[in-house]
Amino acid sequence: MAPKRQYTMKEVFEECQQGLHTHNKLMTALQKNYKQTEDKAAFNDEFVGYLKYSMVIFKRESAVERTLDFVAKFAASFAVNEEEGKENQPDADNTFLTFLFDFLLKSHNGRDRAVRFRACQMINKLLTSLGEEAQIDDDLYDRIYRCMLARVQDKFPAVRVQAVMALARLQDPEDPDCPVIKAYLYLMEKDVNFEVRRTVLSCIAPASQTLPAILERTRDVKDTVRKMAYQVLAEKVHIRALTISQRIKVLQAGLTDHLDMVKDICTGKMLQSWLRTFDGNAIDLLKRMDVENSCTTAELALKAIFEKVPASGLVEDFDLLNEDLVIPIEELSCENVLYWCCLVEHVRSKGDEALMDKLMPTASAFCDYVHKNCDKLEISCHNVTAVEHTLSKEFVSEHLLKMTGSLDQSDEVGRKKLDSLVQDLLIAPHVPPSLVAILITRLKDFHSEDEERIELMAQIISDIRVPITTVEKPIAPEAIRQRELKLASIRMDLTQARDALEDTVANQDFTKAAEMKRRVEELECTKNSLLEESLVMNTTQEIRTEKSDPETLLKCLTIAAELMQHLAMKELNPTLQTLFTVLVLPGITNEDPSVRNMAVKCLGLGAQISRVFAMQQLLLLMQISQVDQETVQVTALQAIFDTAQTYGLDIFKLPETSSEKPGEDGEKEGEKEKEEDEEEEAKDKEQSAQSAANSALSILTKLLDSESNELRTVSAEGLAKLLLSGRITSPKLLSRLLLLWYNPTSEEDQHLRSCLGAFFPVYSFAGRVHQECWEEAFLPTLRTLFNAPTTSPMAKVNPGNVAEFMVHLTDHTMLNNKQTADIQETTVHDNLALKLCNAILEDPTAPGTRVLAKTLSMLTINAHNQTHLADIKVLADLLVQHVEEKVALRQVEKFSDSIDTLLGVEENQDEGGKTEDGTAAQGADMLDKENETGEKADETMAEAACNITAAQELSEDCKKDLAAGETTGKKTRARGKSTKTPAQKKPTKTPSTRGRRKAAVKEENTSDHENESDLVKSKVKGRVKTMSKLAELVMSSDDSDAEFQSRARHTKRDQVLKVLNFADDDSC
Repeated sequence: MAPKRQYTMKEVFEECQQGLHTHNKLMTALQKNYKQTEDKAAFNDEFVGYLKYSMVIFKRESAVERTLDFVAKFAASFAVNEEEGKENQPDADNTFLTFLFDFLLKSHNGRDRAVRFRACQMINKLLTSLGEEAQIDDDLYDRIYRCMLARVQDKFPAVRVQAVMALARLQDPEDPDCPVIKAYLYLMEKDVNFEVRRTVLSCIAPASQTLPAILERTRDVKDTVRKMAYQVLAEKVHIRALTISQRIKVLQAGLTDHLDMVKDICTGKMLQSWLRTFDGNAIDLLKRMDVENSCTTAELALKAIFEKVPASGLVEDFDLLNEDLVIPIEELSCENVLYWCCLVEHVRSKGDEALMDKLMPTASAFCDYVHKNCDKLEISCHNVTAVEHTLSKEFVSEHLLKMTGSLDQSDEVGRKKLDSLVQDLLIAPHVPPSLVAILITRLKDFHSEDEERIELMAQIISDIRVPITTVEKPIAPEAIRQRELKLASIRMDLTQARDALEDTVANQDFTKAAEMKRRVEELECTKNSLLEESLVMNTTQEIRTEKSDPETLLKCLTIAAELMQHLAMKELNPTLQTLFTVLVLPGITNEDPSVRNMAVKCLGLGAQISRVFAMQQLLLLMQISQVDQETVQVTALQAIFDTAQTYGLDIFKLPETSSEKPGEDGEKEGEKEKEEDEEEEAKDKEQSAQSAANSALSILTKLLDSESNELRTVSAEGLAKLLLSGRITSPKLLSRLLLLWYNPTSEEDQHLRSCLGAFFPVYSFAGRVHQECWEEAFLPTLRTLFNAPTTSPMAKVNPGNVAEFMVHLTDHTMLNNKQTADIQETTVHDNLALKLCNAILEDPTAPGTRVLAKTLSMLTINAHNQTHLADIKVLADLLVQHVEEKVALRQVEKFSDSIDTLLGVEENQDEGGKTEDGTAAQGADMLDKENETGEKADETMAEAACNITAAQELSEDCKKDLAAGETTGKKTRARGKSTKTPAQKKPTKTPSTRGRRKAAVKEENTSDHENESDLVKSKVKGRVKTMSKLAELVMSSDDSDAEFQSRARHTKRDQVLKVLNFADDDSC
């Protein structure tokens, strides 16, 4: 048998990189070498020497990862050996494992990020490889967690990740003062890198102090962190460790997440883990949730459970139905009726009629079942001490009524019975308003015509408001006395008749006896009639009485509101007008807030139907939104915004009133005067409408500063809808909404932030007009942040982040309608560049200069609009000259260089290098001639244009003398090289913006112009080209284009004169 191969240390480190399958063999060989080596220190040094090659590589190379895995496995083998034979090795401090830990802990704070990263990674691998029952020295433990706690604050996220993983086995969740747990909690909440937060989630031990932080990560901004949070909850947290509110909150967040990846981990792992806890019984799981107050979340959970099980299996496992295919009424609960209702909906969506027949009885039988259950509401609704029982009964009845929508309605008898059931329940006094919505929905299935439903609802409301009641009919005392006297007389006559009958019988006068007998019978009949009449007079009588208690009014108003939500008509018919007059408007002044709130809702729905009615009641809604309780105010605001959304802001103008003066028609002479009066009247109406709309918007906008979260949210949402629909266009309002979104005081209002966060991109990318609105709001928004006092919450907002967000919103490449416009068109970013440059030039030392300068470099400038680029270039050069703050200057120079690049690319595509040199020479000659003739920098625009035109004409001659121009240029460069001054000893390449700035200053302060360097020549050439293009823009303006002509007359003229001045100074 051949002896085993002896590996050297170098060979071991080379082989371990090839694959994991060789690690066991190499580890055995290296252990053998270690045992045979007498000088352990030399072995350790050689080992570490080869390990360092891997520790200086930051990139996650597979070969490096295999090497570190091998080192960790090899080092961990010593811990096993020490455990087995520690009696033979009493000095444990000198072991290889301790030596390796010492080396790594000394390297954890190296200057190179790769060393820090690999040191933390190696410590993590070593601790992971030690096994579950491994123990380490207390001193080593303290050193490891001190070093790793320092590394969790490293500036590189990859290092922090490895440090977090290394601390995983050193945490003590039972210790409330554990430093590792505190570091984990801080990183999980505050670290800006999502990978660090995700790693902390995977490493932290669930405990009472860590569980709230883990639950909070289910709403993290990063999807991978949310996914890891649900995975931790599924694998490490029992459902009983969570409160009911925590279960509902985490389940709702997962089931409604916008990413399928998070939904799948929530339904596939966490929900299934909870279900396994109850042996797959979904009803038991529902009992651990508050289904009455979180019905939507429970329905989503059941739907997710049903999707993973065949429908036939679900029906077979549902064993709560009796032989009548219903759950016995005494066994009905919120959980089992919700499960039954969701199961019926699920099977119905699958379209399996056979399975539906196993879950639902016939329509007639189910109507009787529902009616019988709803009758029990009367028993519980008057029991004030059993409020929870009452609410549970209402919940059960609501879902049973919802199930009626799944009944087979092909049977006409069943349809009529269901229609009768719905109408009876609407009129029944014991049925609460909470069931009205589902009842109106069912009623709509049988009465589709609007007029028919209105008449039916009016009759139902009348029966509820003025029901038939039975009362005892009072009997007058005189009538009672007369009846008693008559009855006494009859009784006396009856006694006498009976005595006479006896006498005739005794005398055997049978003929007379027969007559007396008939007389007695007649008196007996009369007596009985009087007695029956007295009984009838004591019975009750049915009468109609009007009810005005809050419960009745609330139910009637709820029926009216639900009715109007389903109407398609555009005018109020007489029945609805009567309904508003008799029921809704009196409800506005009711003392009960719930009645007023429902009346305001009806008022808003009526405004949606009729424009005339809306104009009449809008002022009342505005008053209610200012003075009533918060709940009623919110409803009124919603009605106002819905009305404005439907009809526009013209709805806010007051109703027209007659304002004609007596004899006005007689004073008018001629049609011309009439037309003038009509025009003036139209203008007055338009101004009046605009004034009313502005006043209303001012009132609504003030609510953005309300202390009430609900009022602020409703106002922001309504204004955002008006902006999105184009009903209003207001840069100031946009700025207010954006500042409200960033305001720290609105951090807790999740609905507000979610609404505005969805609104901004949708609004901005809908069209160019919306981005232009952002353009107007750009600088005012930033100035508000710049000028915010230190005591204001807005002082905590980062203006740079706000500016970056607005730059993103104004990016024309993000527009929904694909760009089909001319590429020469000026974009919003082009206009913003001019505005930002001018804003900086107004005060280069202002506090916001740095933010504005950085914003310039974020803009996407149109490279094809060379005219606009030239404008921006002029301002950029001025910025380079005037901005002094270093950070802002670097940003300005970066921006100027980018403009140079855009200009250079376009010019290089149009002209050759030789033509540019010739044009530059001619331009320099032209400037020399201008100086020689004594022309000043403040020449008029026409003179500047003429000079530039002459320069363009001379360029044609320059093309003819191209060869001569090249020779002259070469001689000039040669002369420049031989006579260079110390300030010119730099390569003659294209200078940077900073170089151009310094060169410009030097050129202005130098009087000797005999020698021309390539730098000065290039600068003069660029100035002439810019001057030429600007003049061409001004000269090409058409008189018919007033806007462009005005802009050319002012902006361009000033900028061209600045260029002329600068060019003249360079050539002096």
